[in-house]
Order: sequence, then C-alpha cells, then structure tokens
Amino acid sequence: MRTGIKKIIGLFSIFSFLITIASAQEAQNNFITEGIKMYDKGDYDGALEMYKKALVSNPASVQAKYEMASTFLQQKDYASAIKYSEKVIAANKDYVDQAYIVKGTALDYLLKPVDAANTYRQALKKFPKNQLLYYNLALTSFNLKNYKETDAALQQSLKLNPLHASSHFLLGLSMVTQGKRVQGLLALYNFLLLDPNSKKSASVLQTLEEEWAKGTTKSAAAKKETDEFYTADLMIDMLESAKKNEANKNKPAVVLFAENTNTFFTILGEAKKDKKGFWWNFYVDYFYTLAKNHHTEALCYYISQSKDGAYDEWLKDNLKKMEALSEWYTKYLHKF
Repeated sequence: MRTGIKKIIGLFSIFSFLITIASAQEAQNNFITEGIKMYDKGDYDGALEMYKKALVSNPASVQAKYEMASTFLQQKDYASAIKYSEKVIAANKDYVDQAYIVKGTALDYLLKPVDAANTYRQALKKFPKNQLLYYNLALTSFNLKNYKETDAALQQSLKLNPLHASSHFLLGLSMVTQGKRVQGLLALYNFLLLDPNSKKSASVLQTLEEEWAKGTTKSAAAKKETDEFYTADLMIDMLESAKKNEANKNKPAVVLFAENTNTFFTILGEAKKDKKGFWWNFYVDYFYTLAKNHHTEALCYYISQSKDGAYDEWLKDNLKKMEALSEWYTKYLHKF
C-alpha cells in the first residue's frame, strides 16, 4: 500500500515539475514576443526589460541573450552587444551565426575592424553557407583596403544570393576603387537592375556614368598584356568618343546610353569564347544574354529612373518591352 502511495506521489511530483517547466517556457516566450514588438517600435529600453524577464524565467535562453545583444547594438552599447553575443556563441545552440554578425558589427563600430574581420572569418569556418557573413567580411575588408579578401568574399556572397543588391554595389565600388572599370560597370549595372530608384541608386547611376566618361588611365593601359578586359576598356572610350559624331549629335542621352550599353554587353559576350571565371560566367554571360534577347533598351531606361522622368515617358509606349524584360529577369539565373 505504501509503495503504491509513493509511486503516486512520485508521479505527481514529476507532473508538477513538468507543469512548472512548461509555465516557465511559456512565460519566457511571452516576454520575448513582447520584447520583439517593443524593439520593432524603437522602444529599446522596454525591449531589454522584457528580455531580462525572459532570462529570469529561463537563464539559459539563448534567444533572449541574442535579442539583448541586437538591442544593445541598436542602443550603441557595443560592449554589452559583444558580451551577450559571446554568451550565445559559447552556448553553441541557436542564433550562433547571427550572434557572430552582431559581434563583428559592434567591433567595427568600436573601430576594431581587424578584430571584426577575424570574427567573421571564425564564423565562416562554422557557417560557410551564410551569405551575410561573407558580405560583412567584405565590407570590413573593404574599409581595411584589403581588396583581395573583399572581392573573394563578395563573390561567395553573390553565389549564395545573386539578388543581394548591396553585394553588387560593394563589388562595383571595390572594382572602381581599384581602377577595374569594366568589372565595376558590370556590377553597378546589376545593382541598379535590383535597386533602380532609391537614394543610393541616384549616386550609383552617377558613378556608372562617370566611369563610362572618364577614359582609360595610363595605369590601365600599362596592363594590356595581363588585363583580360583591356580591349573592352578601350572600346568604352571609343563608344564615348563616338557620341560627338554628327549621327549622334541630336540623340537623347538615354538613347546613346542604351546603344552604347548594348554594344558593350555584346562585344564582351562575343569576346568570352572559352574564357572562364567569375566575371565571365556570372556577369558577362548574364548581360550578353540580356542583350541578345533585346532587353538592353528597357534595362537602360529602367535603371535611369532615379535621374529624371525619361523612364515614365518611355514606359507609356513601351510597356510590353518592360514586361518582356521582367519575364526574362525572373527566369534567367546567374551562372558560376
């Protein structure tokens, strides 16, 4: 009889313990949910209070610690952001890759870019398929003027997500900074195709136009034997000079831009032949196929919409061309 009572008491104790755990878990989840809502509204102090309560309910909650790290980052309390990121990383459960990004970003803001880059490299050993880790490493490396690592990281980022506009932009900027005009133009065209009408787009379009107009530098000319894009670089100068010809004198700027862009894409594509590598496979094939399918005009008007009203006027009579570009765009995949 006593044995039976002991079993009942034991089962009741286990049941009570499980109820307590479930209640604590529910309370933790509720606090985190409320904290995220406050965070989204910009109430970072309120969010932190909720996350702290979640940790009282469950001191081991990695989500609460990660959310605290992200919130401290927004509050510019970078030391605390690093502290809680490291707790998540040490637990080695959920949110680890995201915690590395928060930690690296905080280190960057603390003007410790070398430590930030090391953080991203360490993270990529564990998470080699995380696209944002590659992008963050590239951004930090670019600021360190480590262009070789910048370009390699961005290529990996784009292989994982070809639609990541910021990676195209940063790669274009890196190429322009290094004096690699052809590659820079290709990446900037792709950025504008993804983001044609934002605050950033206007300055990127201006950079693209300036790259077209600036002429081949002596340093670029000296690379004739080693630069696989040297001929294309010279061709850009020839196309720009031809704008002054009598036949082109009265053409609108956007029309000349479209014609020259189409020639640029076509010549690059025809020059590819047996050439391989990221630039030829990822960008040249992409834009050569676009040109062969007669979408260059639509592309050039579309990416110019941050400049003036030419796109809106063109679209009134050319909606089918824009729809054709859109259909091609949704079906064509970048090659690697």
